[in-house]
Amino acid sequence: MPIELIKDVFSADQIVGQDTAQAIIEGDILVPDVKPDITRVISVDGMIQVTKREVLENKINTEGVVKFKILYVSDRGEEPLYSIDSSTGFKQSIPIDGINSKMKAEVQGEIEHIDFTINNERKIGVKAVVNLEGIALETRQQELTKEVSGLTDLQVLREQLQYTDVVGESTTETLVKDTFEIEEDMPGVSEILKWNARAIEKETKITEGKVIVAGTMMVELLYIGEDDESSLNIFKKEISFTHFTEIKDVYSDMKYKLRLNVDELYTEVKENIQGERKIIEVESVTSVAVKVMDSQSRELIVDAYSPNQSLKVSKNEVTFKENIGMNRAHMMLRETLDIPSNKPEIKRMFSLQAKPILTDYNLIEDKAIIEGILETTVIYLSEEEQQPLYSFMHEIPFRHYVDIDGLKENMEAKVELSIEEVDYSLVNNSQVDIKINIGATCEAYIEKVIEVVNGIEELDESLDMSKKPSLSIYFMQQGDTLWQVAKKYHTTVKQILDSNNITTIEDIKAGDYILIEKIHNFKF
Repeated sequence: MPIELIKDVFSADQIVGQDTAQAIIEGDILVPDVKPDITRVISVDGMIQVTKREVLENKINTEGVVKFKILYVSDRGEEPLYSIDSSTGFKQSIPIDGINSKMKAEVQGEIEHIDFTINNERKIGVKAVVNLEGIALETRQQELTKEVSGLTDLQVLREQLQYTDVVGESTTETLVKDTFEIEEDMPGVSEILKWNARAIEKETKITEGKVIVAGTMMVELLYIGEDDESSLNIFKKEISFTHFTEIKDVYSDMKYKLRLNVDELYTEVKENIQGERKIIEVESVTSVAVKVMDSQSRELIVDAYSPNQSLKVSKNEVTFKENIGMNRAHMMLRETLDIPSNKPEIKRMFSLQAKPILTDYNLIEDKAIIEGILETTVIYLSEEEQQPLYSFMHEIPFRHYVDIDGLKENMEAKVELSIEEVDYSLVNNSQVDIKINIGATCEAYIEKVIEVVNGIEELDESLDMSKKPSLSIYFMQQGDTLWQVAKKYHTTVKQILDSNNITTIEDIKAGDYILIEKIHNFKF
């Protein structure tokens, strides 16, 4: 009876290559004709959106846009603060050897730093440093042997293949909106200058074929008041939301990765019943990117032999990434910031912007050590009568860790940072206390290569066992397995265990000696 191999199809997304690239985005931003000249810039920040990604030969081409928001004061205007919105497109290639157009791409971008110069009273030069990370993936299908039939004395070695399979992923948008009325002790809205919004995950549930995300969007609006002083004010609110994403074949025991990003926010101000512009309608487009993963196990045949028959066994290599684990940790960072000596003292704080930047990470036993910088920008009102608004920036180094059982130095990891909570208070007129909750998500994995049997051919000649001794003594060496010894002496693991009155393989260690009896096969 011929030897027959029963095979199974193994399909998984494999990372073919990944790398980073840095793009320098420069341009001039002009003051709109309806706004006065610039006297002093208070802050320049930006948001990046990757709009296109394309895999080509040995590179990923990306396109995107950086949206800038500029706040400035003018001694020729009547308002205490003015804002300018501008956007600049960019194109950047991320070189990755060995990839091609048939593969998929994932690209993430973040703004590392923004510099600006006032070229003249109507023009600001900006320079943004953007970091882009590109990953190329290929869906690979391989036939792997799981059973062999056709030879009665065939000995097979099986190994469990543990891997993480991406069951499904989806990026959708959810509309988060609500209507609020400003408190009585605050003035109505003349103009909204700037918005800050971040979406925070509160709870995520996976049900059959669906991922349910419950979150909170934290909204902060800086606006000019509709009062005699044209005062500056901050309005803060939380908006709860729930989003459903349908992903086929997912269920509750699976792992997931979630990324929430507020892409755009729209506001409309309306009058209340007293005729005051205190009703604010907020509408946000928030992207929800979710990837659902499942830990899989498959038993594969990695070696085979016959004690009595010569066989030709062919093998092929299987490369896969085994997911070690994923965990999330939080760090509450508390710091007292001192105003630079060249800035006036604080009368009232308006806003604190915070952005975590990952600078390095190290993997040790069961831990990922994360190092980064928290970039903070404080906007405040001084005692000065003319142009009283000022700002200053401060960088705070931090060090944190994420626990992952089984993590070791030789593994790989992907770390993502986010801001969960921002709080601040004025200590005195030259110091600010800040309290910021930083979330760190770490996913660890290791690349493994195993050889799997993909063909067995029965050769014509039989093994000549007549010259083999009836009994041999073998001393176990470091690194030996009972399978290797049995294969070398054309016997079986069971026969060795029986001959030596050994119950389990684990009872044998390096330095032990074992008796090996020759197998006699009689035919009647």
